[in-house]
Amino acid sequence: GKQVRSLSLSAEGSYLLSNAMDNAVRIWDVRPFAPKERCVKILQGNVHNFEKNLLRCSWSPDGSKIAAGSADRFVYVWDTTSRRILYKLPGHAGSINEVAFHPEEPIVLSASSDKRLYMGEIQ
Repeated sequence: GKQVRSLSLSAEGSYLLSNAMDNAVRIWDVRPFAPKERCVKILQGNVHNFEKNLLRCSWSPDGSKIAAGSADRFVYVWDTTSRRILYKLPGHAGSINEVAFHPEEPIVLSASSDKRLYMGEIQ
């Protein structure tokens, strides 16, 4: 396997996000007595880019979306049900090392090695 880059526990504590240097975010069922196969979903990042490592992942407050910052300078936002990329947010000039959802507003915050913070509005 690849080196795990980040972990994020869902708000209710039942699911864990992980991402490694393989351009994917995995959702794990961490409830007691969960099925043996605890990896319940895999969300793929940008498959057409050379620098495609996802560096940091985060849940939206309601658990309906996941965001991940990438070495390709984009923030990716997925729908957790469909596993589809909803947004690919540009702007940074360096690797995105941290992402977070605003607790109440439809905003994703990102921090990059370019020493900038950005707020991206989503629906």
